[in-house]
Amino acid sequence: MAILIKIKNEDISFDGLSGFRERIMSTIKNSKEDIELDFSEITMSLDSATIGELMKYHSTLEAQNLQLRLTGVNKLIRTVFRLNKLDTILHLAE
Repeated sequence: MAILIKIKNEDISFDGLSGFRERIMSTIKNSKEDIELDFSEITMSLDSATIGELMKYHSTLEAQNLQLRLTGVNKLIRTVFRLNKLDTILHLAE
């Protein structure tokens, strides 16, 4: 079982990222379950700040023996992850 969090474009925009970070980190810190981020509503690519946040979430959860899973990732974002070898670190569900 995992905690599902739907991601919207405004969550990963420059202006929305800090609020998104606070929301996710509070969930992660109190979690006893894996976290699943649903990217199915995302229509844009990810910038380096957002990728950095995802890596931070991954590391925090891994330290708690939990997993960060990404679902609904579009082809553009998958390509970005693959080019940066992040697809070998992050768990991308089909």
